[in-house]
Amino acid sequence: MEKINGKITSVMKQEGEGKVSKKPFTRWVFIIDDKKYSTFDAKIGDTFKAGQEVEMEGEQDGAFWNMKTMKLLAETEKVDSVTPKSNNGFTTMYVSYAKDTFLGLLNLETAKGIEPAGVMKLAIDLVKQAKEAFS
Repeated sequence: MEKINGKITSVMKQEGEGKVSKKPFTRWVFIIDDKKYSTFDAKIGDTFKAGQEVEMEGEQDGAFWNMKTMKLLAETEKVDSVTPKSNNGFTTMYVSYAKDTFLGLLNLETAKGIEPAGVMKLAIDLVKQAKEAFS
């Protein structure tokens, strides 16, 4: 089993019938960094979209790569290297809450289709909402 990190540039859904079994199948072909990887796993196929940075785990079978697992890569870059100043002295606490919320949301099934930057915005919005509710 091999791990490959990269950006999904294209996703194709193919439906067909097995040559021998004559059973219908659905296959997804992902192009990640100019290489094709395929899966019959609907959870992977329906969850991941072009433009996402992912870590794919799979194995090569002759000329084909079969995906076993796939997950989003978390962005490790800092959004802003300067912490904004606040008059109330709680900025560090709010930034910490936003970071913790971001990391929690990033792992939720419902957040899988959202880019990490979108998840971060959602986390910040939730912290702002909580701050206003308890102020």
